[in-house]
Amino acid sequence: MTNIKYLHEFIGTTIKHLEQVQRNGVKRELSFEISCSNLEDFNHFDIRQSANFKTMFDELKIANGPTLYWFEIISETDTLSIITELKKYKKNINAKSTPALKNNINYDSRILYVGKVKGAFWGRLIQHLGFFKVNATQGLQLFYWTRSLALTIKVNVIEFDIAMADIMPTIELAFAQRLQPLIGKHK
Repeated sequence: MTNIKYLHEFIGTTIKHLEQVQRNGVKRELSFEISCSNLEDFNHFDIRQSANFKTMFDELKIANGPTLYWFEIISETDTLSIITELKKYKKNINAKSTPALKNNINYDSRILYVGKVKGAFWGRLIQHLGFFKVNATQGLQLFYWTRSLALTIKVNVIEFDIAMADIMPTIELAFAQRLQPLIGKHK
């Protein structure tokens, strides 16, 4: 198959999948609120079994397809304070890896971060909360720098059919451009 033929086939398949979503909608939409000041140290205890988070993770375990997600700031927490605390955390010698900071941050945005995964989202959420054992795995690491902020976030999750997995980067970019998250670079 020539590259041009492959390109046409890919475009046709992508259009078909997008039209199917347009016709039938997404597989599942979920949202959860998390008060970061209530996060405990779950580095040695499975957060999925904790009283405060078990119901949320049980529901998230059902969602195993490609997922678009974003963290929305629902508390009155000042966005400048959020970025200041993250910058302080990033300077720690033992800090876990966090997303890049933009050069031009829109401090009016109430969206903290936009992301996507091709598979089950619940594992990625554990990374963002800060409880993944590998420090080099990038995530928001919320446990480590948000507790003093009285930050409450709403985690918004849109699950797609498996056929959409390869299209997720484009969907993530479109949502990041629209929502203008404080953290993370999208190109």
